[in-house]
Amino acid sequence: MFKKPFHTKARAPLRSSSGRHLIQESKELFPAAWEQVEQAENNSSSECDSVNAEGPMPDKLQAAKFTSHIGDRGEIFYSEVGDPLWLKVEAVAGGAAMLIPTVYTLWKFPMLLPVLWTTSLVIPKLIGGADLMVPGLLIPREGLPDLKKGALVAICCPGNAAAQAVGVLNLDTHGLHSVAGAKGKAVLITHTYMDHLWGSGSKQLLPTIEFAGAADLVRIGDDSDDNNSDNEHDLDGEEQRPSDDKQSVSATLELATDEGPPSSLTDSVAEAVAPDEMDELLMNSLRQIMATVLDAAHATELLPINASTIYSTYMVPSAPRGRELDIKKSSHKKLAKFLKVAEKHGLIKLKDIRGELHIKSFNWAHKDMAEFTPYVIGSAKKEKLNDGEAGRLVAVPGQDGSELDMIRVIELLKPSSALAPLFDDVNAQTDTGYFSRQQARTVLEDYIKGRRLVDAQNPRMVKLDHRLCDGLLTKEEYSKLSSYPRDKLQARLQERMTLYTQVVLPGGPTPVKIGNPPCAEIVCEKKMGNKAITRVSGLEPYGIDPSILAKELRTACASSTTVDAIPGKKNAQMVLVQGHHIATLTKLLEQHRLPARLISAVDKSGRAKAKKAANN
Repeated sequence: MFKKPFHTKARAPLRSSSGRHLIQESKELFPAAWEQVEQAENNSSSECDSVNAEGPMPDKLQAAKFTSHIGDRGEIFYSEVGDPLWLKVEAVAGGAAMLIPTVYTLWKFPMLLPVLWTTSLVIPKLIGGADLMVPGLLIPREGLPDLKKGALVAICCPGNAAAQAVGVLNLDTHGLHSVAGAKGKAVLITHTYMDHLWGSGSKQLLPTIEFAGAADLVRIGDDSDDNNSDNEHDLDGEEQRPSDDKQSVSATLELATDEGPPSSLTDSVAEAVAPDEMDELLMNSLRQIMATVLDAAHATELLPINASTIYSTYMVPSAPRGRELDIKKSSHKKLAKFLKVAEKHGLIKLKDIRGELHIKSFNWAHKDMAEFTPYVIGSAKKEKLNDGEAGRLVAVPGQDGSELDMIRVIELLKPSSALAPLFDDVNAQTDTGYFSRQQARTVLEDYIKGRRLVDAQNPRMVKLDHRLCDGLLTKEEYSKLSSYPRDKLQARLQERMTLYTQVVLPGGPTPVKIGNPPCAEIVCEKKMGNKAITRVSGLEPYGIDPSILAKELRTACASSTTVDAIPGKKNAQMVLVQGHHIATLTKLLEQHRLPARLISAVDKSGRAKAKKAANN
């Protein structure tokens, strides 16, 4: 909810009546924490230093209403020093408003909420906005606490009881003894350590809170009974063999042992890396994306690509598992220098566009690519389409559910009723009924060869039979032509087939629709004299939030922006900004992964004509 900046109104002291109501509500919801406070007050020696004598809900609070980037509304309650302690969110998980403690409160009162455990490898995904999936859970020896769907829970890592995330349970935990083969979301994350809500406070670093049972806390994917003595051997380090190659990522992690919690698996990332080693990691990451997500079949329509986009969107997520790219730790220090080295090596070609460095082309025929073998990465992967699966995009998401691809369009063709007999003659079929352009070419070539229609004297010409005439010729041509050039016949076949398109968003493909996809339309026109206004519409099909774009545009242009409904269109909005900002809007849309071919820009302000007249 707070992975991106949120809007808040001015903070104001909470009225005493509202404060008393909150205290009473917190006592009813979290009685165990208040019992600790009473025990601390009765015990002058204060056996538990972590208990705050003021209680989980201090007397003096400041309140501020907020709206998140996804439209969730509620109220945040801050301490006197400015730390967000509680938030009240409207309609959490489809229910009524819910009082939720932040990590600042949970660090003072670790037992305020039931705790679910996960590995330190999952935490960065949660901070990035992902929900906690069932395969990411770690099951304690005694099993999970018996909780109902909709309960608030804290997320911790073995070895440290300090909460790193807070969320709403998405399932009943009763009877959940193993995560092997399990699917679905376990916890809908509301707030995490290091998100923007945490950042609105003092930005306190994660404390270390000891937990007595952390050493032998978890077992992963164990389907045996609790009384089976083999469990102890497993925890002592006996090798676990997954029963399925497609077992979730969490099931492949090593068991937590007395030697240390799973967080040690990510500690190696923070170790010092030699500059020459980072140089090699950067070069391998570039080769990796050229061999996978930006191969010759998928990158051509995206070129030229901004250098920063290549690095942040493609190279960083494509680092080897357990490694992290940092251009500043390399000998190059700057991205531009590294890319120029890669260009000198012959892997890429660079181009300066309006003062910004872009990759103009990739050299997939380079000898390095022939010798390079793609490695396993820790994030998203993608399966390529093969000839038998045209029109069906198969995505294998990472733990955060995202993909590395930019928005792109897959063109699909479907034979008309006049062409159906031609396709049936060669038994041309696909699972979806759609054909790629290459498949359509292959169908026609197979038909020509199978019927021996190639002109023996001129192989470029094809003899026309009744199937070709019925499907590809007009009535006037039917009686006049007996042969036709092969290349023009191929072009006419694709013209006569019905065009369908499928837009592939970063989160997955959209349904196949007839015709070309709509473009995001940018229009600049005059309003009230010489003032100009720029508007953009058509963002919804590509998953671009108009409110977020308006905020980014306001910062980039230093101009006021508004989001209005489009008259006559249901659930459609447009973003308006004062001034002539076509270039800025185009750049922002490209940063939102929208390729240039899906952006339509029209200048009706007369600015172009004025410039042309001034130059003449």
